Amino acid sequence: MAARSARLLWRRREVNWSPPERFTRDAYLSCQTMGAGPSPVLLLHPLGDTSAYFGSAFDELAAPGPLLVPDLLGFGGSPPSEAGYGPDDHADALARMLDLLEVREPALVVGHGLGGVIGLRLAARFPGRVRALVAISPQIYSDPGSARQHLRRAGLRVPTVSGWLPARTGRRAARRALAPAISADVPSRVARDRHDSRGSAAYLGTLVSCLIEARAATWFSDVRCPVDLVLPANDRSLEVGLLERVSVENVTVRLTRLMFGDYRLPLTHPDGCLAAVDRFREQLAAR
Repeated sequence: MAARSARLLWRRREVNWSPPERFTRDAYLSCQTMGAGPSPVLLLHPLGDTSAYFGSAFDELAAPGPLLVPDLLGFGGSPPSEAGYGPDDHADALARMLDLLEVREPALVVGHGLGGVIGLRLAARFPGRVRALVAISPQIYSDPGSARQHLRRAGLRVPTVSGWLPARTGRRAARRALAPAISADVPSRVARDRHDSRGSAAYLGTLVSCLIEARAATWFSDVRCPVDLVLPANDRSLEVGLLERVSVENVTVRLTRLMFGDYRLPLTHPDGCLAAVDRFREQLAAR
């Protein structure tokens, strides 16, 4: 127990997070917004988290902006879905939000984990909405078996082929078993949001439909915008070989390898994330 507490304390010291200064608007999805201008940036959170996952360091993306940081469908302050939580459901909800916010220009989409997968689907389904995509730690897998393997390596509890749990498992135990780890090594606001999402229909449905069963690598053929896949050095959730093949087979896709960080990159190294975004922006401008 003492050793585990020491590890958590050490990992907590690595976190570089402070509350964002954005304000919240309800436009079908709950969305934190900041800034104004002709260059919208859409920031998409990972599975089990909310818009609060991206701390104040990311507020600089509001210049020129506007910066839009929604809670994905069924998470945080956003409404549940009546249809389901597949990739198209999430992409359609984002498009509806952009309409209600009267965002006309295509956005630079920056997504982490699940957020990168949903950003990719948005680009494939609504090409006029996405100017470019930066996918940090994109959880894209070749098949459901590979998805389960990599997600388990990253410490995420995932369903087996035969189902979630034995039939006699109680609801409270099911929530514990299916939940992402509620870590003491993240900010209390982030930990609270994770706790609220555990065992929810949105979390379970999104995990299965968007990460395990999606086969998102096939969507790249429908994506016309530039894509940057940002891979932290120590992220065990990534199927690196698949992402390497995707970058070779698609001229619009590039791979950026970082020499630091793990799956918590936006929490531990926000400056590293922003530097990757800035480099990609400079390349887009040079084109």
